[in-house]
Amino acid sequence: MTRRFSPLPAAMAVWLLLACLLVSPARAAVDVSESPGELNLGPHMQLLEDAGRELGIDDLLGRDVPLPWRPTGEETINFSFSDSAWWLQVELANTGEGPVRRLLELAMPLHDYLDAWVVDEAGEVVGAWQTGNRRAFDTRPVAHRTFVLPIPLPPGETRRVILRLDTHDGLFDATPLYLLSDGSFLYKAQRELMAFSLYFGALLALMIFNLLLYLVIRERSLLHYVVYLGTFFVLMFAARGFAFQYWWPSWPTFNNQMLPLTIGLFAVTLAGFSSSYLNLPRYAPRFSRLLHGVAGLCLASALPALLGHYALVFRIMIPAAILLSSLMLGVAVWRSWLGDRLAQIFLVAWSVLLVGVSLYFLRVAGVLPYNFFTEYAVQAGSGLEFLLLAFGLAYKINLLKNEKLAAERATHDLERSHSLRLEAEVAQRTRELEAANRRLAAMARTDPLTGLLNRRQFQELVDEELQRRRRSGRALLFAVMDIDAFKLYNDTLGHQAGDEVLIRVSDLLQQHFRRAGDRLFRLGGEEFGLLLEVDKLDQGRHGLEAFRQALEDLAIPHVQAEGGVVTASFGLVCCNDYRRVPDADRLYREADEAMYEAKERNRNRVVTRAILEETP
Repeated sequence: MTRRFSPLPAAMAVWLLLACLLVSPARAAVDVSESPGELNLGPHMQLLEDAGRELGIDDLLGRDVPLPWRPTGEETINFSFSDSAWWLQVELANTGEGPVRRLLELAMPLHDYLDAWVVDEAGEVVGAWQTGNRRAFDTRPVAHRTFVLPIPLPPGETRRVILRLDTHDGLFDATPLYLLSDGSFLYKAQRELMAFSLYFGALLALMIFNLLLYLVIRERSLLHYVVYLGTFFVLMFAARGFAFQYWWPSWPTFNNQMLPLTIGLFAVTLAGFSSSYLNLPRYAPRFSRLLHGVAGLCLASALPALLGHYALVFRIMIPAAILLSSLMLGVAVWRSWLGDRLAQIFLVAWSVLLVGVSLYFLRVAGVLPYNFFTEYAVQAGSGLEFLLLAFGLAYKINLLKNEKLAAERATHDLERSHSLRLEAEVAQRTRELEAANRRLAAMARTDPLTGLLNRRQFQELVDEELQRRRRSGRALLFAVMDIDAFKLYNDTLGHQAGDEVLIRVSDLLQQHFRRAGDRLFRLGGEEFGLLLEVDKLDQGRHGLEAFRQALEDLAIPHVQAEGGVVTASFGLVCCNDYRRVPDADRLYREADEAMYEAKERNRNRVVTRAILEETP
């Protein structure tokens, strides 16, 4: 009797096989003997969600029914907010003839719990670790800021690596997974250490320099900058895993509390610095209060971390931080639109930082590839931000200095006008003010109107020059210049017009007499002194004649003058007989007499006088 084949069992077998393939897709082992020195394992991993946190390693190894593993298909593993535990697995094969070792790195240092197992081909566990950010630092098999697992692979064998990721209360961090050779890991670690050393060193140098600068000039914005920079330094040092590695490796709970608290403090110091830097209490007091209120919300949202609640912290803190950043950018755009140069610098600095942060998180999300620029974008952006803000502070200090000088100048003018108006009523106060003004004038080196050296400097510098010329035997040339009929000019056009003439004459003097040894003085009123570098009478006369003609060519109208324009008379003394001319007063009298001779000879001319030693 012939037995007929029934198609039903065969069809059921096919469907069962397809179901198994869908539930447990085939895993292609990564051949480590052919893989490069650094390989992103994200696309090669398989993923399993443990919603009830019920599975253990024995459940994964001892089950006959396949578990619903699925491929990740992502460059970076990211579970964000989740109440589940997550399992990852990958198979590594060594098809070479010798043993090799690979290092598996979870490149994010903030995972709460990480359990890892290495399983051989017989299903036996040959390596296991329990570590994480909520366990002591010495639980890590490799002392590194991130989690690094050594995976030995005998020749011709395959190893299955299983990872279990879990959190304290449901907040996962996006994690790149890399498989590296020892040499590649050493190179990567050294490159990172160098980059972070330069980065943190630069931040520390900026912080110390600005702190010392604050202690000297007591500008409050500098102190806000130092505190802001300090909290950012601690935040980045903790977020990158260095604080747990070097500062408190035995205090995992404290380490996890510090991160959200530092973020909250950073928000407060950022709001304080921004308000001070942009002078918001003056320009936008309500906005300043709003900024501090949002920053206070960020700090308050960090407080539940002290009780062990972290997912709630970041659910509140992330929107508050986005709101705070948007408010600061908004006020910076507004002030920049109004032409505030400080706000423009602030806007550029924050834009640079936001670009760096965006590049980094796009890399973490798998949108951008992992490379040197995307990995260190936050460090580069924040470093440039702090440098730009330091430049902005220097610019602000310079503005404040100029405002202070302007205020002091205005105060001085106001005091002078009041003293003239109230002289009869407050004679004693006027005398005290005049005495103070005389002391200030004696302390000052230059004439405030023209910028030339004043009479006191004339006495000191000419006496010194007389001594030098006496020792060297060189002749000294000094001239006194007086603007012709200047009193009539003032009486006709007023003192303001007279001051403008003095300024123009002073500018012309500085244009003509530019040798290193030339000295120009305003001796009083319309009278000027010229100490010339040359030691020949002809050279001095030539220079004065050129200036006299240039002054006449300016054609400053002067209806009371003979030629109808402003002119000047000059008395030039050439002296090498220092017994007859022992000091500056004697030299001045000689030049002044020559100048008056020029006045008597119809003005607008140069009269010279030689006081020379008689040669035997």
